[in-house]
Amino acid sequence: MPQARPRLRVRAMRILAIDDEKDTRRLLRDILGSAGHQVIAAADAVQGLFYAEIGRFDLILLDLMMPVMDGRQLARVLARHWNTFDTPIIVLSCLKDEAARREVRNLGCVSFLEKPFSPAELLTTVAACARKYPQVSPAAARILPPAV
Repeated sequence: MPQARPRLRVRAMRILAIDDEKDTRRLLRDILGSAGHQVIAAADAVQGLFYAEIGRFDLILLDLMMPVMDGRQLARVLARHWNTFDTPIIVLSCLKDEAARREVRNLGCVSFLEKPFSPAELLTTVAACARKYPQVSPAAARILPPAV
């Protein structure tokens, strides 16, 4: 008889997911939402920066390859932004080379998740981040509408 996979017990987080692919945003919302996290999804860097300006998040998931402003540029902006300078960023990317991972670390991002990733990989990475970084004060959080 197969054993049930143990559930990761972590605190619920407010997560900003910035990815230009609609299917990826939906997947992130479904997987993380089913684990009890609140996920706000932004379709591009400009929308992501807007949400970062008006809300407070425990974690940012950031795609590297986006039009207009790519994830590298946005990571630099978020690292200096008054509302996100202390928010951990996990990069999501299909880039597989070590140079991309090194660049991400140099930008101050805390982790790199290679696309395509499994739900277990995503949840494990988010859980590790939840344990390592303190929770944002609920008083600082604002309610934001879900983006598609």
